[in-house]
Amino acid sequence: MATPSVPSEALPTDLGQVQAFLDRAHNGDETTLPVLREMLQVPAIVEHCGNLAAHVEDTLVGKLAGQDLAVREGLRRKLASLRAELGGPAPTPLERLLVERIVGCWLLLHHLEMSYAGQDRMPLELATYYQRSLSAAHRRYLASIKTLAVVRKLAVPVLQLNLATNQQVNALHADPFAPACGRTP
Repeated sequence: MATPSVPSEALPTDLGQVQAFLDRAHNGDETTLPVLREMLQVPAIVEHCGNLAAHVEDTLVGKLAGQDLAVREGLRRKLASLRAELGGPAPTPLERLLVERIVGCWLLLHHLEMSYAGQDRMPLELATYYQRSLSAAHRRYLASIKTLAVVRKLAVPVLQLNLATNQQVNALHADPFAPACGRTP
């Protein structure tokens, strides 16, 4: 069923109206739904409102930086740099999702490490909690990196060479961890 279009004059126009409208929506005002649905036809608004990875990142950056603007801006630039390095010039949608996961795991892992390192003294139960949390975060971080590597490896096209009429050789990029000639050691 198509959503009925909202007259353009019903859409909030100035920043004050938009903020008041979003406050109403945030507080669960059902009367905002028709206008919200119209606003969410704009991909940039969908990205801003619906990107949960960005919301989590904003929360963690806020916790790590506090009021320190230098740390906040430095973290944002570091995260952007990580995304650019890991994503490369033209990442696929799956690669973009995995890069987001790697960046999020990196941030969470370092947040946990800073929280743990910032403790002068702690009860054994709390130290155990931190160690388990750090181990789990580290496993997720490494798993996301490995998954990106596997996805990229699987995306490498097969090169087919016909050397003679009766011979065919399929070649892939060499895997340094695979046994030579397919034999097991």
